[in-house]
Amino acid sequence: MVPYDFKTIEPEILQFWEKKNILDKARKKNKNKDPFYFLEGPPYTSGKVHLGTAWNKSLKDMVLRYKRMQGYNVWDRSGYDMHGLPTEHATMKKYKLKDKADILKLGLEKFTTYCKKVSLENMKAMNKDFIREGVWMDFDNAYQSIKPEFIEGVWWMVKKAHENKRLYEGLRTIHWCPSCQTALAKHELLYKEITDNSIYLKLPVKGKKNTFLLVWTTTPWTLPLNLGIMANPEVDYVKAKVENETWILAKPLAKHVIEVITENKFTIEETFKGKKLEGTKYTHPLYDELSKYYKDIEKVSKKAFTVVMSKEYVDTESGTGLVHMAPGCGPEDYDVGHRNGIPPLNMLDEQGFYPKDTKAYAGIQAKSEDHKFIELFEKANSLIASSKVAHDYAHCDRCKTAVIFRATKQWFFKVEDLKKKMIAENKKIKWQPKAAFNAFNSWLENLRDNSITKQRFWGTPIPIWRCNMCNNYDVIGSRAELKQLAGKLPKDLHKPFIDEITYKCDCGGEKTRLPDILDVWLDAGSASWNCLDYPQEEDRFKNLFPADFILEGNDQIRGWFNLLMVASMITMEKISFKSCYMHGMVNDAKGRKMSKSEGNYIIPEEVYKQYGVDTFRYYASGGAQPALDLNYNIADVKIKYRNLVILWNVHNFLIELCKNNKINPEKIKIEKKELGREEQYIISKTNSTIRTVTDKLETL
Repeated sequence: MVPYDFKTIEPEILQFWEKKNILDKARKKNKNKDPFYFLEGPPYTSGKVHLGTAWNKSLKDMVLRYKRMQGYNVWDRSGYDMHGLPTEHATMKKYKLKDKADILKLGLEKFTTYCKKVSLENMKAMNKDFIREGVWMDFDNAYQSIKPEFIEGVWWMVKKAHENKRLYEGLRTIHWCPSCQTALAKHELLYKEITDNSIYLKLPVKGKKNTFLLVWTTTPWTLPLNLGIMANPEVDYVKAKVENETWILAKPLAKHVIEVITENKFTIEETFKGKKLEGTKYTHPLYDELSKYYKDIEKVSKKAFTVVMSKEYVDTESGTGLVHMAPGCGPEDYDVGHRNGIPPLNMLDEQGFYPKDTKAYAGIQAKSEDHKFIELFEKANSLIASSKVAHDYAHCDRCKTAVIFRATKQWFFKVEDLKKKMIAENKKIKWQPKAAFNAFNSWLENLRDNSITKQRFWGTPIPIWRCNMCNNYDVIGSRAELKQLAGKLPKDLHKPFIDEITYKCDCGGEKTRLPDILDVWLDAGSASWNCLDYPQEEDRFKNLFPADFILEGNDQIRGWFNLLMVASMITMEKISFKSCYMHGMVNDAKGRKMSKSEGNYIIPEEVYKQYGVDTFRYYASGGAQPALDLNYNIADVKIKYRNLVILWNVHNFLIELCKNNKINPEKIKIEKKELGREEQYIISKTNSTIRTVTDKLETL
């Protein structure tokens, strides 16, 4: 058996394709045929191509080749995500920058130049990898989110959102990464199970000697920002006599909390519904530490430091049935606080530290130093118990740091009132498999207004210029519009160059751009029209939009699929893609996530060197089950390689047979009656295989 010499053959094939312009000829062949708009989900230019991306590209290429063979004029433009924290982190690592302060010390102009350089270098390397994989896509004209025309396409979205009354600024409690020092949207969160200290506190009821409300929390760092306690009006609560004190908590939890957790005995003095607790005033155990902040809150809110009602956020599955509420430390707390006129309080800095004027809390970092907060409440005789608890906690999807909450002003897209329409529009999309439809439908049902702004440097600048006197602002939708207002354009649309553009307001003040950049996911969300060079190129958009087909992994339910839908709905109130195939993730042979730290991380290049690209593509395509993960197994790869070697040898045998017998296969004409049973069987199997493969590809 002759081995398949892929190390020689595959490069020769690539050279042949390039020399003979094979892809260009395949495109020209179908130039005047029906269009097929394939929309590329852009990978980040943050480093080498990993196994999952190579799998994704091989599946895409399979579909595109099939569509060309079916006679379609395929739009196959590639694209890249080049902004955001992935690029910032890669640049900071390369140039040994630790945080925002280091970036500012270096200078934004230099940092922007470095980010652009890293993006372009990585893009070229990734193009090379994809071409080596044999992927037939337009890499020469790949859309790039750093290009001015692409940025303009994102600006167009923000402008349309503004015109459609779907852009607003608001003070909200949002997730915040203390490492990246920026706001995080819901789709940027990664939930991991961690073990935390959970603590039980007693908070003294005002006017009632030795009477306490019992609360429980797994986030001790939020306790200084407590402004209320939530109770469920329909749950039974008790006053429990514990030695010379009266503890108030939910009846179903009383025995466990008092006897098991605090190891005390108790008797029930009174049972009543939670509604009776409404308006009960209590004293914060460390009131003096933040008294200047608390007094400002009490001036505007009569309900501060009282018990308020909440059926939706209070249950008796765990804790005490009384929930500590800090409106500045979580969306649920914010909602209940807002409903009761209690404003959010949160003075943490961008790295999560309490400021100097907070006395005992000064210089303590939220979340990472929970033990210090626990010690303070223990000294105040408020702590009655502490225990370890395993629970899911949100982390930054980029740097994997545990997030905190901050109450900050951000810009938002208004989408919650569009949920019903989105759900209806989603039914028009062909999802493969059905599980993908179910998952995305569930995401839409829980959709919330998410912030679109980031307090970082490398990204599409938010196109809003605000007056320093009258506070009126303009939302700019294009470079032409900016030039008309300001009389000039910057040499680059990125920070810091864009911030040099200012212009006069009608009131006599000066309009300057807001310093934020846009969430990098907005770049990807705009791809459905940016890929077609809209709004600059209108005819192509009219002929092709929305995309016929997209194909990505199941992690894009909360990511790209979500932003594609949001972006097209807030601008045009219609879907941006007609059909979606969703695959899973690539794991190791034991089903574990691949990571460098675990030592099970494999790059495609390693596979190519051992078994060739064709073996990998054969394995990856054959192992593709909609929505399910691919557990990469070298034993299975070897089997696929062996199958290809057999095919290669059969192929060589036929060639040699024709050569030795001086036969030209193209000139052979065989009548059906001349075929033996074996030949008929092979021809039948060939046609049934073609039919099966065609049917499967048509269901995508």
